[in-house]
Amino acid sequence: MNRTELESPPLLPLRAVDAWRRRGARYVWHKALRRGLRRWPSCKRRILYRNPRLYWTLRGGDDYFREQEGQPARSERSEWLADRIASYRPTSVLEIGCGYGKQLRAIRHRLPEVPLLGLDFSPTQLDYAKGFLDGIGGVSLMLGDGQRVPLPDKSVDLVMTSAVILHNAPEIADQIRREAIRIARRWVVHNEDTDVTYNRFGYDSAAWYRASGIRLAEVGVIPVGSQDEVARSQFCVAELGEW
Repeated sequence: MNRTELESPPLLPLRAVDAWRRRGARYVWHKALRRGLRRWPSCKRRILYRNPRLYWTLRGGDDYFREQEGQPARSERSEWLADRIASYRPTSVLEIGCGYGKQLRAIRHRLPEVPLLGLDFSPTQLDYAKGFLDGIGGVSLMLGDGQRVPLPDKSVDLVMTSAVILHNAPEIADQIRREAIRIARRWVVHNEDTDVTYNRFGYDSAAWYRASGIRLAEVGVIPVGSQDEVARSQFCVAELGEW
C-alpha cells in the first residue's frame, strides 16, 4: 500500500483477523480494550496507559495511520504548525515524539534545505516513519526517550513537540521540557492540548515557561479544527535568546 494514499478499511471481523496475523494476539487485545473501555476513561487510563511506551508501540501502524490521515483537521493543523515553525527560519529542527513523521514531512516542504531529526520511543512508529518519509532527503530518525535525548547541549536550533508532553505524567513532562531547553539553541516549540482524557494529562506549557523565567515569543490557540479542538489547543514558542 502507498502510505500517502488512504484506502477504505475492510470490515471489522476481517480487520481483527488480519491484525492478529500481522501483529499477534497482544495487539488485538490492546485494540479490543481501547474500544471496549470507551465509556470508562479512568479504567482505560489504569489498564491501557500505565506504560505509555508500550501503548504507542502497540498502537503505531496501519490502523493509527489511517485514523490520523483520515481526519482533515489533523492535516490542517500540521500544515498550520509547519508554517509557524518555518516562520522562525531555524537552521535545524528536532521533533521529540515524531511518530510516523507527519509533522517532519510538512516542515520539509517549507524548509527544503534544513536538517531535520525525529526521535520517538516507539519502534513501530519509527518503522512506519521510514516508509512515510521515504524519498524525502535530509531527515534522520532516531529511537530514543525524550527524557534523555542523546544529543549535546545547544546542538539543534529549534526543538519541538507535537501532542507529546500531554501524554506524560507531570514529572516526565517537566523532564522533556528541560531536555528540549538543554538541546535547543534558540527556540522550543510546543503544540499540546490542555484538556484531560484517559491518555492526556493536559498542560499549560506557556505557564511553565513563564514560571521558569523563560520568555515566550508566541502563545495562543491553534485556529484549526472544531470549536472544541481550538479551545483545548495551545501553541507556544519559548525564546532562549542565543543568536
